[in-house]
Amino acid sequence: MKENLVLFVEDSPEDVDLVRATFKRWGVTNPVRVVGDGEQAMDYLTGQGEFADREQYPMPSLVLLDLLLPKISGLALLQWIRSHPEINALPVVVLTGSKNLDDVDQAYHFGANACAAKTLGLPELHDLLQHLNYFSLASDFHSSEVEWFPET
Repeated sequence: MKENLVLFVEDSPEDVDLVRATFKRWGVTNPVRVVGDGEQAMDYLTGQGEFADREQYPMPSLVLLDLLLPKISGLALLQWIRSHPEINALPVVVLTGSKNLDDVDQAYHFGANACAAKTLGLPELHDLLQHLNYFSLASDFHSSEVEWFPET
Protein backbone atom coordinates (compact mmCIF):
# COMPACT_ATOMS: atom_id res chain seq x y z
CA MET A 1 0.00 0.00 0.00
CA LYS A 2 1.23 3.46 -0.82
CA GLU A 3 1.95 5.79 2.05
CA ASN A 4 1.84 9.25 0.46
CA LEU A 5 5.49 9.59 1.33
CA VAL A 6 7.19 12.98 1.29
CA LEU A 7 10.73 13.09 -0.14
CA PHE A 8 12.60 15.97 1.49
CA VAL A 9 15.73 17.01 -0.41
CA GLU A 10 17.71 19.03 2.12
CA ASP A 11 21.36 19.16 3.21
CA SER A 12 20.90 21.13 6.45
CA PRO A 13 20.22 18.93 9.50
CA GLU A 14 18.75 21.97 11.28
CA ASP A 15 16.22 22.54 8.48
CA VAL A 16 15.35 18.83 8.44
CA ASP A 17 14.71 18.98 12.19
CA LEU A 18 12.63 22.15 11.79
CA VAL A 19 10.38 20.60 9.14
CA ARG A 20 10.00 17.31 11.05
CA ALA A 21 9.12 19.18 14.28
CA THR A 22 6.70 21.41 12.39
CA PHE A 23 5.03 18.41 10.74
CA LYS A 24 4.67 16.78 14.15
CA ARG A 25 3.17 19.93 15.67
CA TRP A 26 0.65 20.13 12.81
CA GLY A 27 -0.23 16.43 13.11
CA VAL A 28 1.16 15.45 9.70
CA THR A 29 1.81 11.72 9.96
CA ASN A 30 3.02 11.04 6.43
CA PRO A 31 6.37 9.30 6.29
CA VAL A 32 9.24 11.62 5.33
CA ARG A 33 12.41 10.37 3.64
CA VAL A 34 15.36 12.74 3.59
CA VAL A 35 18.17 12.80 1.04
CA GLY A 36 21.00 15.29 1.38
CA ASP A 37 21.79 16.29 -2.19
CA GLY A 38 20.44 16.43 -5.73
CA GLU A 39 22.36 13.36 -6.84
CA GLN A 40 20.82 11.21 -4.08
CA ALA A 41 17.39 12.58 -5.02
CA MET A 42 17.91 11.48 -8.63
CA ASP A 43 18.94 8.02 -7.45
CA TYR A 44 15.90 7.83 -5.16
CA LEU A 45 13.45 8.95 -7.85
CA THR A 46 14.85 6.50 -10.43
CA GLY A 47 15.24 3.64 -7.96
CA GLN A 48 18.99 3.39 -8.50
CA GLY A 49 21.74 2.15 -6.18
CA GLU A 50 20.79 2.01 -2.52
CA PHE A 51 17.23 3.09 -3.40
CA ALA A 52 16.47 0.18 -5.75
CA ASP A 53 14.12 -1.57 -3.30
CA ARG A 54 10.75 0.15 -3.86
CA GLU A 55 9.25 -1.62 -0.86
CA GLN A 56 11.78 0.13 1.36
CA TYR A 57 12.00 3.32 -0.74
CA PRO A 58 8.55 3.88 -2.31
CA MET A 59 7.94 6.63 -4.82
CA PRO A 60 7.03 9.86 -3.07
CA SER A 61 3.73 11.65 -3.49
CA LEU A 62 5.40 15.00 -2.90
CA VAL A 63 8.92 16.39 -3.05
CA LEU A 64 9.99 19.20 -0.72
CA LEU A 65 13.06 20.70 -2.37
CA ASP A 66 15.78 22.99 -1.09
CA LEU A 67 17.39 25.11 -3.81
CA LEU A 68 20.92 25.31 -2.40
CA LEU A 69 22.15 21.71 -2.50
CA PRO A 70 25.55 20.08 -2.90
CA LYS A 71 26.47 18.21 -6.10
CA ILE A 72 23.33 19.11 -8.07
CA SER A 73 21.37 22.27 -7.28
CA GLY A 74 17.69 22.26 -6.48
CA LEU A 75 16.90 24.15 -9.69
CA ALA A 76 18.85 21.63 -11.77
CA LEU A 77 17.06 18.79 -9.99
CA LEU A 78 13.70 20.42 -10.64
CA GLN A 79 14.53 20.74 -14.36
CA TRP A 80 15.63 17.09 -14.38
CA ILE A 81 12.35 15.95 -12.75
CA ARG A 82 10.29 17.91 -15.26
CA SER A 83 12.30 16.47 -18.18
CA HIS A 84 11.52 12.82 -17.27
CA PRO A 85 8.06 11.77 -18.48
CA GLU A 86 7.70 9.02 -15.86
CA ILE A 87 8.00 11.51 -12.98
CA ASN A 88 7.37 14.95 -14.51
CA ALA A 89 3.92 15.24 -12.88
CA LEU A 90 5.34 14.65 -9.40
CA PRO A 91 4.34 17.60 -7.18
CA VAL A 92 7.37 19.65 -6.09
CA VAL A 93 7.27 22.34 -3.42
CA VAL A 94 10.42 24.43 -3.16
CA LEU A 95 11.54 25.46 0.33
CA THR A 96 14.05 28.26 0.18
CA GLY A 97 15.97 30.39 2.61
CA SER A 98 16.93 32.69 -0.25
CA LYS A 99 15.69 36.26 -0.18
CA ASN A 100 16.40 36.47 -3.91
CA LEU A 101 13.08 36.67 -5.77
CA ASP A 102 14.83 35.57 -8.96
CA ASP A 103 15.36 32.14 -7.35
CA VAL A 104 11.63 31.82 -6.72
CA ASP A 105 10.81 33.05 -10.24
CA GLN A 106 13.22 30.50 -11.69
CA ALA A 107 11.73 27.72 -9.58
CA TYR A 108 8.27 28.50 -10.93
CA HIS A 109 9.66 28.80 -14.45
CA PHE A 110 11.22 25.33 -14.14
CA GLY A 111 7.95 23.82 -12.96
CA ALA A 112 7.67 24.09 -9.16
CA ASN A 113 4.09 23.64 -8.00
CA ALA A 114 4.68 26.09 -5.15
CA CYS A 115 7.42 27.84 -3.19
CA ALA A 116 7.66 28.54 0.53
CA ALA A 117 10.20 30.40 2.63
CA LYS A 118 12.21 28.59 5.29
CA THR A 119 11.29 30.61 8.34
CA LEU A 120 10.76 29.70 11.95
CA GLY A 121 7.41 27.97 12.11
CA LEU A 122 7.21 27.67 8.32
CA PRO A 123 3.85 29.49 8.04
CA GLU A 124 3.88 29.43 4.23
CA LEU A 125 4.54 25.68 4.23
CA HIS A 126 1.65 25.19 6.66
CA ASP A 127 -0.65 27.02 4.24
CA LEU A 128 0.58 24.80 1.41
CA LEU A 129 0.11 21.63 3.44
CA GLN A 130 -3.51 22.60 4.00
CA HIS A 131 -3.85 22.14 0.25
CA LEU A 132 -1.81 18.95 -0.16
CA ASN A 133 -4.77 17.10 -1.58
CA TYR A 134 -4.75 19.59 -4.44
CA PHE A 135 -1.16 18.68 -5.25
CA SER A 136 -1.48 14.97 -4.61
CA LEU A 137 -4.77 14.40 -6.40
CA ALA A 138 -3.49 16.31 -9.40
CA SER A 139 -0.78 13.69 -9.92
CA ASP A 140 -0.44 9.94 -10.38
CA PHE A 141 1.75 9.68 -7.28
CA HIS A 142 -0.89 9.66 -4.56
CA SER A 143 -2.90 7.00 -2.83
CA SER A 144 -6.49 7.89 -2.10
CA GLU A 145 -6.42 5.18 0.57
CA VAL A 146 -4.20 7.29 2.82
CA GLU A 147 -5.07 10.64 4.35
CA TRP A 148 -2.51 13.44 4.43
CA PHE A 149 -3.60 14.35 7.92
CA PRO A 150 -4.91 12.22 10.75
CA GLU A 151 -8.51 12.64 11.81
CA THR A 152 -8.97 15.59 14.13
